[in-house]
Amino acid sequence: MHLNKSISALPAIFLALVFLTSSAFAHQDAVSSEVLKRLDALEQRLSALEAARSFAGFMPDLAERFHVMHRAGEAGDWAVAAHELAEMQRLSRLSVSIDAQQGTLMQSMLGPSFENLESAIEHGNLKKFSKALESTISACNSCHVATGAKFVQVTLDAPDGLSMRHPHRLMTRDAPEGHHHGPQGGHMIQPGVEPAHGHGSATGGGTNQQ
Repeated sequence: MHLNKSISALPAIFLALVFLTSSAFAHQDAVSSEVLKRLDALEQRLSALEAARSFAGFMPDLAERFHVMHRAGEAGDWAVAAHELAEMQRLSRLSVSIDAQQGTLMQSMLGPSFENLESAIEHGNLKKFSKALESTISACNSCHVATGAKFVQVTLDAPDGLSMRHPHRLMTRDAPEGHHHGPQGGHMIQPGVEPAHGHGSATGGGTNQQ
């Protein structure tokens, strides 16, 4: 008796399962469609932002970071110097999205200089830092020559009064551990260690900026 009732109930149970499954798939399809729409809109927005920015307009950001890093290192403020170098490294990685050819060239020419600067800053070695600055200047100017802009010459003799968008109060202090800007921020990142703070946006930012 009970077996017959159970058997007779099977079609209803089956229909309920089919309805629930269909509803779940319909909901999943709607969600997937919405996600695809949002991703497409985001891709179009990013393309518009990239198209609006030229490589020539990008370089002053890098130059300003270099200027602050230079002054910070001379003042023994390795914390600010590390911050600015990390931002330079992040900007270098982003450069290929603005101009793939010039960005790749810049990365290849500045890569060794960035490594030397990072090592000098990490150890607070002013002598090595000064030497790394000279090699970076040479790499920058060689890159300008290679891209047909040899009239643009970078120098370490920029005036102290040079306008900066975020002036710093420089003081003697060590470079922080685990400081990075965005993914793959440099060799100072320690696996498994949460960074003090990072910067992943295209325009930078953070507590050290003023």
